[in-house]
Amino acid sequence: MKKLLLVTTVLLAACQPADQGEPDKEPAAEAFNPKNHIIAELEQTTENTAVRDEAFKKVQQNETLTGGYLGEVTPELEEEFGVQSIEAEAVQQAIREVYGSISGVGVFFLGTSSDEKSEPGVWVGIKDPDERFDQLVSRLQKQVDEGRILVKYVHLFQSDFTEQESNDLMKKAASALDRAARSHPTPDRVAYSVSVDVRTGVIEVGHDFLTEEAKQGIESQFPGQDFHYTQEGRMVPLPGEPDVEYPEPAVTDKPQTNGSWVMSVSKKGLFVMGAASADFSAGGGEEEHYGATSYSFPEADKKVKVGQRVLVEASGPIMESYPGRGRAKFITVLPAYQPEKADLTEEEAVRAAIQKRQAAQKTEAIRHVKFDEQTDQWTITFVDTMRAKPAAVDIVIADQNSKTHRDN
Repeated sequence: MKKLLLVTTVLLAACQPADQGEPDKEPAAEAFNPKNHIIAELEQTTENTAVRDEAFKKVQQNETLTGGYLGEVTPELEEEFGVQSIEAEAVQQAIREVYGSISGVGVFFLGTSSDEKSEPGVWVGIKDPDERFDQLVSRLQKQVDEGRILVKYVHLFQSDFTEQESNDLMKKAASALDRAARSHPTPDRVAYSVSVDVRTGVIEVGHDFLTEEAKQGIESQFPGQDFHYTQEGRMVPLPGEPDVEYPEPAVTDKPQTNGSWVMSVSKKGLFVMGAASADFSAGGGEEEHYGATSYSFPEADKKVKVGQRVLVEASGPIMESYPGRGRAKFITVLPAYQPEKADLTEEEAVRAAIQKRQAAQKTEAIRHVKFDEQTDQWTITFVDTMRAKPAAVDIVIADQNSKTHRDN
């Protein structure tokens, strides 16, 4: 693995438009680069690599690769999967035989073709090389001599730190971030992640609440340490700042297809269901699947309405349950669609239909919404997302806007 990662959520920050993300703070130019600290090189002593070639053929037939689980099978992907299955396994076994574990003596990670600081292959960094390092080199050279691994995929360097030291640094940074988060006016709304790049030793922070002043306060606790910040989406709104964006105009004559339906709201949050289904049948999953998430969101019942289409930006991760659970930091309400000859908007018709199906709202999704000019009716089709072959239920709503009929 390339990074040691700790993700946590606590709570914070100033609201910005989504297209004005905070620029990353780049690590210092002198950050550690493994390529500049090579301390041993294996020698490609044989051209007979039949053993490795045969192992690579088996890798190319591996179901993890051929099944599409890693994405499109490209030569680069085959190469990286081959290194992971062959060289990485061989190097890890040698490390276990010599050191027992890499944790207290150095670092281990896999480089890729897209990585500027490390070429493709296995990278082993030892902080204080001694006679055991010589043993490691000898064991690996023997495998090269036997044609089991290729030299170009094994890189040995002197590291400035060990995985254990990186892990300790990550925990210390997490504690500092936790204190910064808890000092925010709304600490229950913010999130952050922290990791230490085991190649460079840079502390990498993802966040949605840190101000420049807060960053300086954190960095003062780590003299000489490089940080790299990435703002994840909008900054969490401060008290008094808007956390909902309403459309202008509020109604459109163009059908909407994106977003999620607001199925229910309360003082503490909202429940949304995807407006469009995904098809997972190719991987053996459901042909019709709708994303569903319960979000905590202060005073949701005063800010959004059942039946609206919304885009929700979360703070922190979404629990991988069904429905999912998370915390919303910003909601964008989409314009309500209204056909030319309809009295009701799509939002109003859907809201009325949901009220009729209220008992099942936690498991039902909306498959279709249709307005029929001839009958002057809306038909909202619900399906139970918890059933393998859901039966459709049509709810018919008369297109009668009370104000329109009073005026007539």
